[in-house]
Amino acid sequence: MFGKLLKYEFKSTAKWYLLMTLIVLSLSVLVGVIGGSNASNANFLENQMLETIIGILFILIFGILIVLFLSNYYIIIRRFYTNLYGREGYLTWTLPASPHAILLSKFLGAWIASIYCFVLLYICGIVTLLVMGSVTGEDLSLIWDNYLSILSHSFTLWQIVWIMVTTASGILMFYVSIALGQLFQNRRGLKAILFGFLLWVVLSIIGTIVNPFRDLENIFNLIGTMSSTTDDFGIDFIPGLIYEAIKIVSMYFTVHYISKYKLNLQ
Repeated sequence: MFGKLLKYEFKSTAKWYLLMTLIVLSLSVLVGVIGGSNASNANFLENQMLETIIGILFILIFGILIVLFLSNYYIIIRRFYTNLYGREGYLTWTLPASPHAILLSKFLGAWIASIYCFVLLYICGIVTLLVMGSVTGEDLSLIWDNYLSILSHSFTLWQIVWIMVTTASGILMFYVSIALGQLFQNRRGLKAILFGFLLWVVLSIIGTIVNPFRDLENIFNLIGTMSSTTDDFGIDFIPGLIYEAIKIVSMYFTVHYISKYKLNLQ
């Protein structure tokens, strides 16, 4: 049953993520064309015109981020609330599936979709570089060599693990906030938002102690050099990953407990 639930999650959201993909790739091509065209003509443009073009590029890049991440989290939150605690909740909880199967299918589907958005962001960067290279006629082989070198470095691998774990933690924070809001009889949406803000503040303050990115100056130096000492930096991720794992387990079982024993769909 879990497999069917997960398949239904992907099938229900596929068209939205396909639309997101087409939009952000189109914006990436547009950024590459505009950036490449004006890089070639930078010496002939007036300062005011150049500033306007740079502003347009920033707006397009910001648009890519908005389409990717805000749209993604909107879909995640809406589907979780509607399918489990909204009108569809009556049907969902009467399915011949355990609460664990229902919750895990929602969580895994949302987590895979979020990771896909991060991968798509990198693909957008590659597309932009390819288009800029084609427009300017410049040799980008040096950029590709550096890009591949950074991707293969242990520091980057630790970052990927960190992104995957914190993404899971962030999704469950949305879920537990919504679930806590369901404990009340009225204004559940508002209370869910308040719980989410409170959890974000408290967990962020506690997490600052073990956050591997707390020493930004040191990180920027390591990224800039990508020296062998970067390998030693991986150990700084371990306390933060343990903290995130504790959060994930705690929030998941909180959502499970509320959904199984305290659920009130009225």
